[in-house]
Amino acid sequence: MDASPIKAVADWMKTADLAEVVYRKNGTGFSLTALGAHDPAQLSAPAMPSGRFHPVASDGVGVFQWNEPGKARKVDEGVELAAGDVIGVIVTGSGASKPIVSPQAGRVAKIFIDAGQAVEYGQPLLLLESR
Repeated sequence: MDASPIKAVADWMKTADLAEVVYRKNGTGFSLTALGAHDPAQLSAPAMPSGRFHPVASDGVGVFQWNEPGKARKVDEGVELAAGDVIGVIVTGSGASKPIVSPQAGRVAKIFIDAGQAVEYGQPLLLLESR
């Protein structure tokens, strides 16, 4: 059996960030599963190319707010942030607030989210531009 087509599919899987591929045609086929695909702890986010822009993603599920009640919004496009600055909060279904902090210093280049919008784990909230 010539395994080169399967190797080509496996190589493609790595570039497409797929965990599993199944192919069947006329009663024959194959299935490929990435190492650790059934263990979420072993899966990692795809590597971002290094550059001057760095995404800040949600690390929870809930409703995004730019500030806690009674506090002013501090983040907008063009604003400089220091590492550890609070960007906003995610309010979970139980009503608990989880702060989202800036992982590094930089200028807010682009905002992808509005207050009151539902967010999922890993969803990009904004882009930071390194200085």
